[in-house]
Amino acid sequence: MLRSETAPSPVAATMMERRMRVAVGRTLAGAAVMAMPLPAAAQDDTADSREDIVVTGKRPSGSAIGDIAPVAVLDAAALRALGATSMEQLAKLIAPLTTSASGGEPVFLLNGRRISGYREIWTLPPEALERTEVLSEQDAARFGFAPTVRVVNFVLKPQFRAIVVDQGAGTTTDGGGGTERLELGSTRIAGDRRTLLSINYDRQNRLRATQRPYLPDSDSPFDRIGNLRAIGGGSIDPALDALAGRPVTVAAVPLDPTRRATLADYAAGPRATDLAPFLSLRSRDALKVDGTHVVPIGRTMLASLNLTMEAERGRALAGLQGATLTVPGDTALPFAGPVLLDRYLDEGAVLTQRNDSLTLHAASTVQGGFGRWLWTVTGGYDRVRARAAVDRGVAADALQAAVDAGANPFDLGPTLAAQPMIVTRSRTVTGTLTGKATATGPVLQLPAGPAQLTLNADYARSSSSGRLADDAGAASDLTRTVRGGSASIDLPIASADRGVLSAIGSLSANVLFGLTGVSDYGSLASSNFALNWTPKRPVSITASINTARTPPAIATLTQPIVTVPNTPFFDFVTGASAPIAVTGGGNTDLRPEERQIRTLGIGWRPIKDKQLNLNLSYIDTRITDQVANLGSATAALQAAFPDRFVRDDSGRLLRADIRPVNLFREVERKLKAEVSFFGPIGPTPTPPAKDAPPPPERPQLWSFVTLTARLDDRLTLRPGQGELDLLDGETLDGNSGRPRYEVMGNIGGSKGAFRMGVYANWRPGTRIRSPLPASDLRFSGLTFLGLYSQMQADKIAPNAPWAKRMVFQFEVQNLLNDRVDVRDRSGATPYRFQPSFLDPYGRIVRLSVRKLF
Repeated sequence: MLRSETAPSPVAATMMERRMRVAVGRTLAGAAVMAMPLPAAAQDDTADSREDIVVTGKRPSGSAIGDIAPVAVLDAAALRALGATSMEQLAKLIAPLTTSASGGEPVFLLNGRRISGYREIWTLPPEALERTEVLSEQDAARFGFAPTVRVVNFVLKPQFRAIVVDQGAGTTTDGGGGTERLELGSTRIAGDRRTLLSINYDRQNRLRATQRPYLPDSDSPFDRIGNLRAIGGGSIDPALDALAGRPVTVAAVPLDPTRRATLADYAAGPRATDLAPFLSLRSRDALKVDGTHVVPIGRTMLASLNLTMEAERGRALAGLQGATLTVPGDTALPFAGPVLLDRYLDEGAVLTQRNDSLTLHAASTVQGGFGRWLWTVTGGYDRVRARAAVDRGVAADALQAAVDAGANPFDLGPTLAAQPMIVTRSRTVTGTLTGKATATGPVLQLPAGPAQLTLNADYARSSSSGRLADDAGAASDLTRTVRGGSASIDLPIASADRGVLSAIGSLSANVLFGLTGVSDYGSLASSNFALNWTPKRPVSITASINTARTPPAIATLTQPIVTVPNTPFFDFVTGASAPIAVTGGGNTDLRPEERQIRTLGIGWRPIKDKQLNLNLSYIDTRITDQVANLGSATAALQAAFPDRFVRDDSGRLLRADIRPVNLFREVERKLKAEVSFFGPIGPTPTPPAKDAPPPPERPQLWSFVTLTARLDDRLTLRPGQGELDLLDGETLDGNSGRPRYEVMGNIGGSKGAFRMGVYANWRPGTRIRSPLPASDLRFSGLTFLGLYSQMQADKIAPNAPWAKRMVFQFEVQNLLNDRVDVRDRSGATPYRFQPSFLDPYGRIVRLSVRKLF
C-alpha cells in the first residue's frame, strides 16, 4: 500500500521512538538495539543520555527510506492489484509517481542498494517483488545519483522460484502493423542469492502506407510520368502560353504517349503522384538474452554479474527515385527548346532502408559494509555496433547521359538495369568501459542527528568510430576519457523527534559538489543545494538548486553523416510540404550543455493512516548550449543556421541538415501538481480464527495523476537574436507547438480475479504562428487513453491444474484512436501533417497469456 506516515530520522530509518519519563527512584532499564541486515545502518547510541527510554523497531529488510518521507510505498498487495506482468509494464503504470519534478526518468535500486544498471531488474518477474519504494529527488544524492531524478527501490521476496512463459500478439484496429512476442524466463531467489535468465523475442510487422489514408503531395515537383519546367524558370514555351491564355510554368506530361507530341495537351497544370504503394514503416525483429547471477561473499558482501545480448534488425520501403532530366529540344516533345523533366522512376526498383544493431553488455557489482558505512563498486563494458543501408538510386549523370544519347526519358528501364544502385552504408561502433565507486555513512554526530556523507568516484573510457562503407575519408573516430568525483553531505539542523529546535519542526540540508574531467572538454563542475523542512506533520517543504555541465554523448559526435531521400518535410518559410533529402548524423563541434534546475515543493498527506498524497512543485529550468536537432525549417531556424537549409533559385527547399547543434539559452518555468491514492475499499474483514484460511483480498482502488502547467518557455537560438516564445506559436521541432498544460494519470481497481485500469495522457491544442496562411498551423488537442485488464485463471477455475499461476491480459493502446488534426489558416491539412503520418498505428490491441511454473 501507499504509506502515509512521515519517515523518521536517517539513523533510525523507519523505527518509531517513544519517550517515557521514569518515576523517581527507578533506574534506567535500557534501550533496544535496531536489527539491521548490514552493519552500516546500526543505531547511534549517543543521541540522548537523559532519563529516556528509546524503544526501537526493526527496519524492513531492503528498505531505502531515509529522513525524507517517500513519495510512495507499494506493498505486495498493491503490486498484485496493479496486475503488471513485466517490470517494464509496472514502470509505465507508476510513471506519474516516478517521473521527477523536472521530467527526468527514475533511477533504480534493488533491496536498498545500487546495481550495475537497469538490466539487473528489468527481467525480474513482478511476482518476485515484496514492495516498491519511490523516493524523492532529495534522496537521490544519498545513493550517488544526480539530485534531479527520483529513486525507485525494488525490494525482493526472500524466497522465490519460478519459470515464466509469456506469449502475446497484437494488431492495429485500422489493419496492419501486427506484433508478436515470446518470453521465456527462469528466476531463483534464495535470500541474497539470485539467478535470472530470460530470452525475449519481439517482432513488429511492416505497416504499408497503402493501409492508411494518405493524400498525394501536391507540392512535390515529381510525378511517375513527369512534370515539365523551363530551364531557368519562367514559361515553358510562348506558343503554349498563347494556347492556354496564361503563362504556363509547370505542365504535366500527358498519360497517353500518343498525345505527347500535341502542344495543346500541355495546357493543364502539374500532376501529383501517390507514393503510398512504395512507402512503409520499418519492420522490426529483436532478440534479447539476459542473465544475472548474485552471490554473497562472506557475511556482509554481495557480488553480481549481468550479461546481456540484444540483436535487432529492420527494413522499410522508402519510395521511388526522383530525377530531374534535361530533355533536348529535338525529341518528340512539341517544344522549341530543351525543357526540364521531373519524374519518379517507377520503372526502377523501390528504394529501401535497412538497419541492424548488436549490443553486448557485461557489468558487475560488489557491495558491502564497513562499520556503519556502506560501499558499492560497479564496473561494466558495453559494445554497440549499428549498421544502416540507404538506397539512393542510380547516379543522376548516368541517367542524363542516357537521355542525351537518345534514351526514352519516360522509360529508362534499360539504363536503370545496367547501372549500379548507389547505396549509402554506414557503420558505427561504440565501446564504453565504466567504473564507479560509492560510499556512504555517518561522519559527525550533530544534536539533530548524524551528518551523512556520500562519496562518488567515476571513471569511463569510450571509443566511437563511425564511417561510411564506401567513403574512407568519411570516418569519424573519437576516444573520450572521463574521470570525476563528487561529495554529498546531509546535515540535520532541527529535529522534532530529538527535541532539537522542535519549534520549527524538522529541517535538514544537502550539499553536493562534483568535478568531472572530460577529454577535449576540460573540467566540468556540478553542484546541488537542497533544504528539506517538515514544519509540522504531515506537511513537508523542499527547495533545491542543481547545476550541472555535461558533455554530449560520444555517439552524438561520431555518427556517420547519412542523407535519406524522400523524407516528408514541411517548409514553414514557403508553406510547402514535400519529400526532400534530409541529412542526419553526428556533429564533432558540439559544446557541453549546462543545465540549472531550481525547485520548490510542498507535500501534504491530509488524512492520517490513509494513502492519499498531494504534492505541488515549482520548477525553474535554465539551459545553456542545449544540444538539439533541427526538426523544422522555420524562418528563425533558417536565420540562425542558414547553411543547414539548401534551396533552389525559386526558393524551393531541396535539402535539410538536421544534425544536432548547440542552442544558446532556454528558460522554462512550470508548476507540477501530483495526486496519488492507493488503498483497499469496503469493510475491514474480521481476523480469521486460528488455522483458518485467510480472508479474501479486499478490493483495491488506485489513482495517480500529474498535472503540469508551463508558465513560461523562451528559447534563444544564438547570441544576439530575439527570444522565441515556445508557448505562443514558436517551435523548434516543427511537430507542434508546446502545450501549456499536460495531464498524465492512471486510475484503476481490482476485485477478486479481475483487474482493470486506464492510463491517460492529455494535452490541449497548440499553434505554430506564421504570417503565411499555409504555415500558420493549429494542432488539435490529444487525449491518449490506454486500457489494461487482467484475469487470474486460477481464481476462475481453482480446481483446474492448467490454471495455476496463469493470467490472461488484454490491453488497448490509444483507446479512442485519437490523432492530432492539423489545419492551416485556410482549413487545409498540409501533406506532412496528415494524421496517418503523425500516428500511423492508431489504436493497438494486444492479448497475452502468462504462466508461472
